[in-house]
Amino acid sequence: MDNNNSLVLDDDANVTIAEHPLVIGQEFPDVETCRRTLKDIAIAMHFDLRIVKSDRSRFIAKCSKEGCPWRVHVAKCPGVPTFTIRTLQADHTCEGVCNLHHQQASVGWVARSVESRIRDNPQYKPREILQDIRDQHGVAVSYMQAWRGKERSMAALHGTFEEGYRVLPAYCEQIRKTNPGSIASVGATGQENCFQRLFISYRASIYGFINACRPLLELDRAHLKGKYLGTIFCAAAIDADDALFPLAIAVVDTESDENWMWFMSELRKLLGVNTDNMPRLTILSERQRGMVEAVETHFPSASHGFCLRYVSENFRDTFKNTKLVNIFWNAVYALTAAEFESKITEMIEISQDVISWFQHFPPYLWAVAYFDGVRYGHFTLGVTELLYNWALECHELPIVQMMEHIRQQLTSWFNDRRDVGMGWTSILVPSAEKRISEAIADAHCYQVLRANEVEFEIVSTERTNIVDIRSRECSCRRWQLYGLPCAHAAAALISCGHNAHMFAEPCFTVQSYRMTYSQVINPIPDKSQWREHGEGAEGGGGARIDIIIRPPKTRRPPGRPKKKVLRVENFKRPKRVVQCGRCHMLGHSQKKCTMPI
Repeated sequence: MDNNNSLVLDDDANVTIAEHPLVIGQEFPDVETCRRTLKDIAIAMHFDLRIVKSDRSRFIAKCSKEGCPWRVHVAKCPGVPTFTIRTLQADHTCEGVCNLHHQQASVGWVARSVESRIRDNPQYKPREILQDIRDQHGVAVSYMQAWRGKERSMAALHGTFEEGYRVLPAYCEQIRKTNPGSIASVGATGQENCFQRLFISYRASIYGFINACRPLLELDRAHLKGKYLGTIFCAAAIDADDALFPLAIAVVDTESDENWMWFMSELRKLLGVNTDNMPRLTILSERQRGMVEAVETHFPSASHGFCLRYVSENFRDTFKNTKLVNIFWNAVYALTAAEFESKITEMIEISQDVISWFQHFPPYLWAVAYFDGVRYGHFTLGVTELLYNWALECHELPIVQMMEHIRQQLTSWFNDRRDVGMGWTSILVPSAEKRISEAIADAHCYQVLRANEVEFEIVSTERTNIVDIRSRECSCRRWQLYGLPCAHAAAALISCGHNAHMFAEPCFTVQSYRMTYSQVINPIPDKSQWREHGEGAEGGGGARIDIIIRPPKTRRPPGRPKKKVLRVENFKRPKRVVQCGRCHMLGHSQKKCTMPI
């Protein structure tokens, strides 16, 4: 076998045999580079390499087959760290390796071979690694070799999981230094200073929420499946155009009542420090026990309601009756207590078990007619999908790299949305403009009777509604609940020459949207510039001390972790079941009704 065979190694190996054959006088920067290069060549040319000598001054290797003359002698150059090929017998007389297994295909070689792919895709799976190596190099490696190679490559690229926890105090210091006004703190517990929790909220997010977003927060969590288990918490708002706006993110060692209480305490302090007149919040969640107690303790005046997706899935799974589910959604969106009660009566006629279900899910925690918070038409948790994606994308990364991934995504959102907002010329954001336009179109079918300067009677074929444009209220309750003039209000406003767009809540204006994203999330310097012990962290007693944080004790058990399967349709906003106001049948609106009355 001749060494001029035109076999080409993978790009990651940085060795192309056809272009760079071994020659006498060829130099290597150090002996380790020499070893790696010869190993790559042996794999590419399918022969086994046996090392005869390897020390500080020389490296001698030969073909492992008896009688084959291939041999190379590399020696250190005097006065410099480089090594050079002194003698070379480049001809092979043996048949080489005849099977797919190769002694030189070590874990280290696997790690170097896949490094660039893992840099671009941390989700690169061991089975994909072993298949790609077989296809590209004609070498078979085991699943464990591929897995260990990936682990070693990830550690080389991102550092180890253990190092990630160790540099958390320095990382928090960098966040506060580069983004003044941001909150970043880390806590440890026990005599060993094991990681307990991390809380981060950027000044740009705090400013955007307090000054421009709706007083509405979503709460949820997702479990992490990395080397060390944990849970990521998030409190997210909704911007003017209905996009998710993460406000605060935390990572804790385990989901517990204590950690939820801590998270809500940090959130309360964050909001209290930054505003003197915080509005009454509406909070949506799945209302787990620890979460409910934490909200009641730190936000006692907040309206804490159920996520409607969570409630509707429980109802659907409990009763498994399509007709019942359709009526349930009509009850959910009913604007008045009378409408709601009529739907409940219909459900009870189908199944008496509905009564006991309502005891577990009281309507005042989710039904539009009874919930005392203002949700502005927002009913489900978008933060659930976001957290699920973060956990899926980042479970292979150390904690600092995970938080950097999240910061970079937030930065991208801020930049993109800031640019989009600057291009709008309307009064309201597009989603609000669309709803106002629909209300104005529907307003033309109503008769308007003016009672005084601010009160109007809006008459239709089915009922009369009272609109007060000063208090911005309609007896149908849609204006108060959604923050945008309903069709009745639009009819009243148009009749007296007002622009209905000007009567939307300020949180729906383009001006508010621009203010939401007006601040910048600044980048974090490279880790090499951090001072690892730049700050202390919370110990078990809450004192500020200079410590080294060690990983939590919640290490992942052996075996493949279970993956929570989330149905795609669960992330879609529940489709409202339309009911006609004339014939009361489902599936069409009053405007499209063709039934004779």
